[in-house]
Amino acid sequence: MGQAVFDNGNTDIKLIAKSFENLFHIDLGDFYHTYLELRNRKTNRTKFLDALRDSLIKKMDDQEEK
Repeated sequence: MGQAVFDNGNTDIKLIAKSFENLFHIDLGDFYHTYLELRNRKTNRTKFLDALRDSLIKKMDDQEEK
């Protein structure tokens, strides 16, 4: 899995979800419904991903200071 699988962001949501289900041995259930809910949010569609990014950047910054 990687850039080739996801075709630079042009891959169908179904293929992406199935790839994660196989990779992590999980069932995402009605992932398309969840995707639609995220897409229809008025504010902060990617709240969780933003928090992950911010945490990673903070960790890298903290390590650079040591």
